[in-house]
Amino acid sequence: MASAFCFASVSAHATTTTLLDENFDDATNTTIQSLLSSNPASLPTGTTWSSTTNANSVNLRLGTDTINTYNSGNPLQRFAISSGTNFFLSATTANKFLVMGDDSGQLAGSPTAGTFGFATPFALAVGTTDITVSFDWVFSALLLGSGGDTDQFSVGVTGNGFNINTPLVSNNAVLNQSIAVSGKAYGPTSLNIAVASLGQADANGQYWLSFGYLENTSSQTNGAVGIDNIKITANVAPVPVPGAVWLLGSGLVGLVGLQRRKQIA
Repeated sequence: MASAFCFASVSAHATTTTLLDENFDDATNTTIQSLLSSNPASLPTGTTWSSTTNANSVNLRLGTDTINTYNSGNPLQRFAISSGTNFFLSATTANKFLVMGDDSGQLAGSPTAGTFGFATPFALAVGTTDITVSFDWVFSALLLGSGGDTDQFSVGVTGNGFNINTPLVSNNAVLNQSIAVSGKAYGPTSLNIAVASLGQADANGQYWLSFGYLENTSSQTNGAVGIDNIKITANVAPVPVPGAVWLLGSGLVGLVGLQRRKQIA
C-alpha cells in the first residue's frame, strides 16, 4: 500500500513550465516588419508590431550598436548606465535586442513623436495557477528644445480585446514608466500574475504580452526603449490522481501479498 501511495504522490507534484522565451538572437538585424515577412520563424508565431509614424522605429539592433554604449557628452542619448559599459550584454554581433522609438544610431534623430508597439502571444498550460513575466529593459529620453513633455513606456498582458494599435492599453499592467522632459529608467523587471486576474483569452485561446511606447506629439523630448530577454514561466498545479488509480494500486498490492502467502503456504 505504501508503494502505491508514494508513486501517486510523486506524479502529483506541481511543475514550472516555460510559455515564452525570446532573446532575439536568432533574428537578423533589421526592422520587425521585414523580419516577419522574410524569417517569421525567428520570432514567436503570431508576433506583431505597430507604428503610427516611422515603421523602422520598431527594429532590432546588434549588441555592438552605438545606442547600446555610453556617451559621456550626453548620457541620455544612449542606453548604457556608466562609462565604458554596454547595457545589453554581451556586446557582440551575436547578441540582438529590440528598440522602439528610434530608427538608427543614438537618440538624436527621427522620429520625435509617435506610438509604437510590439507584442507576442502565448497560451497557458493546463492547470496553470500563475505566471511570471520577466524582461530586461531601458528607457532613455532627452530634451530637444524648450518646454518638454512626458513620454511613456508600458508593458502588459491582455487576452480578449487585445489591440496592437493601442499597445499602451492592457488588462494587466506589468510596467508603467513615464519620463518627463529628460531622464533614464531601466530594469530588469519580473512580475507574478495570478491566472484568475488575466481574464478571458482571445478567440484563439491566447494571451498577449505587449510593449508600448509613446513619444509625445509635442516632439520636445526624443526617447527610445530597449528590450531583451523576454520570458514567461507558469506554475502548473498538480493533476489530481483519480480515485480509480488509487483503487487499482491498492488492488495490485493486495494481489501481490496474497500470491506471496500462497507461495509460503
